[in-house]
Amino acid sequence: MEKTKRSASIYSSFMFVKLQPEFRRLISNEKIAAKQEFENMVGSSQEKLFLRTYMVSGLRSDADILFWRMSDDLAYLQETCSRTFSAGAGRYFTPSYCYMGMYEGPEISAPKKDLEFGFLPKDTFGRHRYLLLHPVVKDHTWYELADQERAKLMTERAQVTSRYPDIQENFFLSYGLDEPDMIVAREAKSLEDLTAATHELRQQRIKSYTCEDKPVFLCLGRDLREIMDAIS
Repeated sequence: MEKTKRSASIYSSFMFVKLQPEFRRLISNEKIAAKQEFENMVGSSQEKLFLRTYMVSGLRSDADILFWRMSDDLAYLQETCSRTFSAGAGRYFTPSYCYMGMYEGPEISAPKKDLEFGFLPKDTFGRHRYLLLHPVVKDHTWYELADQERAKLMTERAQVTSRYPDIQENFFLSYGLDEPDMIVAREAKSLEDLTAATHELRQQRIKSYTCEDKPVFLCLGRDLREIMDAIS
């Protein structure tokens, strides 16, 4: 009997944190040492998982940084995320929001040379500076639609994003992992394209089957050290 080909499950964590005001009151040398310790801790896990950092400070009042991490090992991802608050400046972080989702990756038998970290399709995530992220909860009527009708609505939606070649959109299913149905991550090279595409997407018929899609986070990709210096 021929074995069924199985796709890899890629787990994605979107963790938003807020820097406590007490950190800014430390003397300069203490802040420098704490930031270096934290950066070293974060860097120590980068060889085994996908990591992107985004600055949110100044765009929202309830979060400063987004840590976007992905791994095909949920236990390792959980351990790494929990260490965010264990070293240096991380001890002064408070979690604001945390979303978990799953992406269906390539088949288990896919050549490793075509993958990042051995599990992640190349050039699929973290390509652009601007990231618009939000959770989605579908109305129950969405699941009552026939498969053909759902596929038609999804095709209409995809036609919008296809007109913007510098936009990359990915969906992370959260069923059984988190409260939302899915997490939408829309990356763009330019803010103008991002706002225009988002405006068009809100006018699509499929939108009427969404009962909740907030909060919405606009995040700007930056190096962790740059973010830490900017917010502290």
